[in-house]
Amino acid sequence: MDSKITDTASAAAIADGIKSHIQRGGYAPGQRLIEIDLAEQFAVGRGRIREAFKTLVGEGYLEFIKNRGVYVRRFSRAEILEMGRVREVLEGLSARLAAERELTPEQRQVLTEHQDRLNDAEAHNDVDRYNLENFQYHATICTIAGNRHVEQSLARVRLPLYRLQLPRSFSSDSMVNSNRDHQVITSSILAGKPDAAEAAMRAHVHAGNQHVIRLAEEHFR
Repeated sequence: MDSKITDTASAAAIADGIKSHIQRGGYAPGQRLIEIDLAEQFAVGRGRIREAFKTLVGEGYLEFIKNRGVYVRRFSRAEILEMGRVREVLEGLSARLAAERELTPEQRQVLTEHQDRLNDAEAHNDVDRYNLENFQYHATICTIAGNRHVEQSLARVRLPLYRLQLPRSFSSDSMVNSNRDHQVITSSILAGKPDAAEAAMRAHVHAGNQHVIRLAEEHFR
């Protein structure tokens, strides 16, 4: 957790800190968050923690269970697949928009560097690092696409929580197949081929949805 956050921090800044901690795996899906503990960690009043909780419940990161408290949200198979179907369309559109743009040298460099880091994680069989780079890679493409409506919509369905919920389900073979998709997507965007970029991205997300369908029920308990 960011120790630099003090009692001058807004509820939004605290929500961002909690969200970042969740994304890094600091809090596990299904874990209860204790208001007084977080107030001490952030050095703020409990009221501000409650405001942050409200924000994160609205964004889908947390859930409030009556008479029990606030928990990091766990997703059912159906919920993950619903998000996946929407992601398939939005991620595809994001890749198309990125490929349609006249990329700046800086944008080309950033995208290439992301792909290089994915390649390196694959080469070292580092699934954890690959998952982190994967999230950043998709976010970068969305930023390059430059459409705030797509970006805002994707933020609601690109929650990394289900990746944290299903850590045992993503194998080395899955990583290899995933990165082959990324390489096609990256090359299509850099070459300015919108149709190819969108098709590759949609196929990539669809493959992830099929993976979720095949998982054993134990992953969703």
